Amino acid sequence: MNLRPATPDDLEQIASLHAESWRTAYRGIYPDAYLDHGVAEDRLIVWRDRLRAPSDNQGIIVAKDDAGIEGFICVYGAENPHWGSLIDNLHVTPDRKRGGIGTQLMREGARWLHQHYPQSAVYLWALEANPPARRFYERLGARHAETVEQETAGGGSTMSCRYVWPAPDALHKACSAFGAA
Repeated sequence: MNLRPATPDDLEQIASLHAESWRTAYRGIYPDAYLDHGVAEDRLIVWRDRLRAPSDNQGIIVAKDDAGIEGFICVYGAENPHWGSLIDNLHVTPDRKRGGIGTQLMREGARWLHQHYPQSAVYLWALEANPPARRFYERLGARHAETVEQETAGGGSTMSCRYVWPAPDALHKACSAFGAA
């Protein structure tokens, strides 16, 4: 498994993986019509913008092997004045979950944030109705800070949990310890 910064050439694979991940993990949470018909085009538009015109505080790392991109993480340094840097996306191909790719990507995202935004706390959103994701972040040392209702892509809303780490190095250490266990 090779971890590297994403490039515009990764656009279609990242968008496809993101759509597949949502179809698998968010069925029954996001509207079925959106997951069945709109998610692929929506994710293609999002990733086209992110990869062709990245913001200065954006970092995207992919996990790639001979079969292609198996996972990715997208972070935004110092995105929120109170909560800090945002881990906006972490997705691994459904058949490769629980194989360590997510932990490796979280560690690399934390490393990127530490390099560029070392004093900023780190946070992410996990859907309340997605217990496997929530357990994963808790095992990596995240603290559950709040639960709020948020709009979902494709329409509707759901309860989302904000998870936080005090700094990128705390997340990096937790990932390293978890990966060694």
